[in-house]
Amino acid sequence: MQERLHPDRDTLERFSRGALSSSEGQWIEDHLRSGCPVCQRKVDDLLWQLQDPPRPAEPVSRGAGAEEDQVWSRILSRLEHRAAAISREKAAAPGLVEALLSIPSPDRQVLLESRGRFRTIAVCELLIERSFSAGFEDPGRARDLAELAIQVANRLDAVHYGWSVVQDFRARAWAYLGNARRLDSDLHGAEEALSVAEYLSDEGSADPLEEARVLDLKASLLADLGRLEEAAGLLDVVIDIYEDIRDAHRQGRALISKGLFLAYAGQPEPGLELIPRGVALINAGQEPRLALVAHHNFAWCLNDCGRSGEALAYLDRFRHLYQQFSDPWTRLRLGWLEARIAMGLGQDEEAERKLQELRAGFVEQGLGYDASVVTLDLATLYLGQGRTAEVRRLAEEALPVLLAQDIHREAMAALIAFQQAVEIERASPRLVRQITSYLLRASKNPELQFEGWEPAGG
Repeated sequence: MQERLHPDRDTLERFSRGALSSSEGQWIEDHLRSGCPVCQRKVDDLLWQLQDPPRPAEPVSRGAGAEEDQVWSRILSRLEHRAAAISREKAAAPGLVEALLSIPSPDRQVLLESRGRFRTIAVCELLIERSFSAGFEDPGRARDLAELAIQVANRLDAVHYGWSVVQDFRARAWAYLGNARRLDSDLHGAEEALSVAEYLSDEGSADPLEEARVLDLKASLLADLGRLEEAAGLLDVVIDIYEDIRDAHRQGRALISKGLFLAYAGQPEPGLELIPRGVALINAGQEPRLALVAHHNFAWCLNDCGRSGEALAYLDRFRHLYQQFSDPWTRLRLGWLEARIAMGLGQDEEAERKLQELRAGFVEQGLGYDASVVTLDLATLYLGQGRTAEVRRLAEEALPVLLAQDIHREAMAALIAFQQAVEIERASPRLVRQITSYLLRASKNPELQFEGWEPAGG
């Protein structure tokens, strides 16, 4: 990758408005402090515009020696003044966000209208970050935070921050509302929010980081819609952008997501290459759950590729990471990985015991799709052992319980197809894999039809 030599004018303006990432901002500061002569005129012109009240630009004589040093010293002084203002906004943001969240929702709008100190980029950005962090455990709260971020973004001063910067933050807030809606299983609402985000982004600064953020979240939505290969393809664009702007953590996250999406699409082999590349780039301390998900899915891919012994050894190396999270979701998925590895190692009794426990655990948590796939894993185990009577009993006993879970009509049709195949003794590992693949794609998309099997078909 070719290193950038100089920031362009738009990047300098975004820096002055406090709209760059911390890594990008640090690069700008270091570059300017180096005394780059190419950037001196651009910075000088820009700083005249940033004065409050603004003054018309004055010609500066570029003489040698002390006079030039004074000019550059004045430029840096003004940049430092702007940077200090940005730092003050960021320092005040946590307290302002807490004050907003401490009052009822209707009163927040009144406060935003009457108090200018709440209408800052730093407040907006912090609300967006908290929305993203809350998404996994509390999608409803994530929605509330993103909607509040939109309210702040709509009230940002375009004269002070710049129109394109304000549009970027409006687009970002809508994109993260789309993400929160997706996590809350509102896929239509997520599509609508991301469409608004793309529209607003077209009027923004054309910052590649902002484009990548929106596309990254769009890829996650495509995956939830069952369009896994399309999502993986879109992530190629995202990965390239993050590499170009030197955002290693986000690039790593996108690589991990691509490997995961392809694994869900029945292609675990690419995950063995993509996930380790992603793990090498992410900051595990910044997103510890992301690190756990990456390691977990790498072991899953190893096992799906028939390398169960390696999968077990790898799991033992990162098993301690599960202890950071006490939620049932994490505990159950650890058990599921252990059960599937046991199946791969031919430890049938242990695999059967774990799968039966997992099925009960997923049903108890109301996770009908996971309970359904675990049931199919059990069926695969029994079919491999020639235990057709147990497969029949499993279908008879499990189906009523699974159909009582919160699963959509097409998923019910897939499970009924399994039951019908069992009844006429046509259940096979191939059919079970077909139904499992469908359930993994369609768990969040009720419009994705199951077209895999007909009882009377050949």
